[in-house]
Amino acid sequence: MSEGLNLPERVRESLARAVGERGVQARVVSTQRRGSMRPPTAHILVAAPADRVEAVRGPARVARRLEFYRTPHGPVVRLALSVYPEENEPLSAATLLNVAQVSGDAALAGLGRQGKVHVHFYGVEGGRLRYAFSKELSNTRQRGETREILHLARKSFQKTPQESRSFRRAVAAAAPGFELPVPLPEEQG
Repeated sequence: MSEGLNLPERVRESLARAVGERGVQARVVSTQRRGSMRPPTAHILVAAPADRVEAVRGPARVARRLEFYRTPHGPVVRLALSVYPEENEPLSAATLLNVAQVSGDAALAGLGRQGKVHVHFYGVEGGRLRYAFSKELSNTRQRGETREILHLARKSFQKTPQESRSFRRAVAAAAPGFELPVPLPEEQG
């Protein structure tokens, strides 16, 4: 994985621009080989200024949390993660998954199937997105929880009246509950 994922240029530009405007970014993407009958595989992308990415290279602990929010405007699923290197400050990022969109539903379904998840780190320097490195995380413990959250989100979406559905409004309603960094398991109370 020396090159990271083969991201389309428009995605690379959008991610680099978002880092420049809003800071550290995360995305969950699904990949599948052309013509494959296998289900898509979910990958987590983290993009940040190049120096912040380099600060978490090497041995580090990763805490991640999948959160489900039920709102009057539909469900919101948020994946938050923090990377704790041995000697530097943690790098934290989060992304939202919309189960009303095929891409969000597929990414969440992939996370519910996979035994391992790859987190790909990209640094932004001079407005350009460059692959830095990847980390492979065990997903065994989170698979059951992820499947349950996917089930709850799909059910919540179906129960939300069509005239009330708005992902933008749902995110605004859920946002007061968003927190970073994700604490390490032994620090959670």
